[in-house]
Order: sequence, then structure tokens, then C-alpha cells
Amino acid sequence: MKKTAIIFSYNDGDLVLSPLHSVLNSDVDQVFLLYGGESISQEIAKIEDTRLIKVLERERKGKVRALNSIVANIGGDLVFLISGDVSFDPSLVKRCENSFTGTTGAVTVRVTPSNSDTLTERIGSLMWEMHDVQLDYLSKMSSNVHAGEFICVRKELLRNVPEVINEDAFLCLRAAHNGLSVNYLKDGEVQNIVPSNPFDLFQQRRRVNFGHIEISKMGLDPRIMDTLVFRETSLFLDVFVTFLKEKKWNPFVLFGAISIEILGILSARMDYLFGKDHRKWAMVKRRNHPADLSGR
Repeated sequence: MKKTAIIFSYNDGDLVLSPLHSVLNSDVDQVFLLYGGESISQEIAKIEDTRLIKVLERERKGKVRALNSIVANIGGDLVFLISGDVSFDPSLVKRCENSFTGTTGAVTVRVTPSNSDTLTERIGSLMWEMHDVQLDYLSKMSSNVHAGEFICVRKELLRNVPEVINEDAFLCLRAAHNGLSVNYLKDGEVQNIVPSNPFDLFQQRRRVNFGHIEISKMGLDPRIMDTLVFRETSLFLDVFVTFLKEKKWNPFVLFGAISIEILGILSARMDYLFGKDHRKWAMVKRRNHPADLSGR
């Protein structure tokens, strides 16, 4: 199958070079780099590869509008949607492709933060660890799973994607709704960067939870932890107990994660009630870490 990679980057600076080099070092057939903002790496202009199509965004559109603007030009049967601030081994592309069968609609991978120095970073890392346990648990049940940062989907799922916040979750749920399976590669990993201060982490969780509410109002069930606790309490407890058994956790960090998540959920519900627009999210300030540019 032919493969297309799409990297979404806005104000990522040199961080985008890591995922860009990784896909160019893989066997993808086509690469779109959708980028813009005030912080643009000067190295992008120096990269010459016939597979690479650079799309400079003069005005910030939002992720889905940027995606929809190039869908007609996608040549791959499989499409990788990749955040511009992650890092991963080029072999991950082939591993995702190999996990596809005739009934597979999408593949998601494990996300591991590369920074965990500050208390807020440890809280953000714990949230991703909880997410990993949840996806692994639901995947073993052949239930709908979804994750962001790096997903691979069939091209046909990209037709007429509505302007939702969590387009990654929407695409995975669309695949499941169409009778296709969504695979979770627990041993396939990408590294991302979590916010370094509590307000930025809160804003991030607020926006993600807003996106989940948005999707649920469309009749799709994201099966996230805050809905499981009320609708499927026994499943919620199974996942939470599994997390406590499998992962190393600190009570203070766990309390911080639960507190920020609750505030994020409540704020998201208020935002939805009053019609707040989260499509153009506030940019999160990030501290650079050596791991941020691994794979360059």
C-alpha cells in the first residue's frame, strides 16, 4: 500500500525536524508538511526531497481545516497524521503498516512524554500513563480506542471530516462506526512534550475534554475515563486498579492529576454550554529537552 505522512506544525521551531526526518527516513511515498507561525525552523527550506510537499500556512486555520485543504492531493492508501513536536523511530511507519489487515481502519500508538522534571511534567506524564493503561485494556476487549500525536488511518476515513477539536478521536471512532477495527500498538512508541506549568496543562486538558464533549454530542462514544466512571463504573474501576498495579505512581502526583482533570472537565462543560470556540488553541510554552530532537 502507498503511504502518505502529514505533519502538523505551528510555532514548533526546530522541534518539527525530528518527526520530519523520521518520516523522510522511512519508506513513505509522500509527505505533507503543514506549517506556519512566528517560530519556523530555517532548516526546512534546506530539505530537498521529491516526496516532501511544504504547505506554509500564512494564517492559522486550525488543524482540520488545514487537513481538509490537502485531502484531494493525498496519494497514499494509508495516511499518517503526526504532531509536529513528537519524536519516533522511522521503523514505526512500517510497524503500523504491518499491523493493518483487511478489516483495520486505524492504528494508534503509545505516547510517552520526554520531559518529567517538574511536578507539572510528572503530572502530565502520569496522565499519559493512565491513558496507555486505558487504551491497552480497551484494546484487549476489542473496544473502541483512540489516541493522538501519531495515528495511521485509511484514506477513505478522511473524507468530509467536520471541524472537531479531537480529530484523532473522531477518525478512530468513525472507523469503528464503519465496522473497522482500531489497533493499539502498545510497543509502538512516540515521545511528546507535556506542559511545564499547571495552567498550561489545565488549558490543554480543558480543550481535550471539550473535544470529547463535542464528539459525544455527535452520537459517538469516546469511552474516556470521566464518562466511564458514570456509565460503566465497574470498567472504570478495573482500568484504574490496573493502572495502580502496573505503574509507579506518587500519591501527590496522582492527586494533582485528578484535580487538574476534574477542573478541565468542569471548565470544558461550561465552555460548551456558553459556545466557546477551541478550534484555535492557545499555544503552550515548552522547555527544550535533549530528547525533543532525537532522531534528527
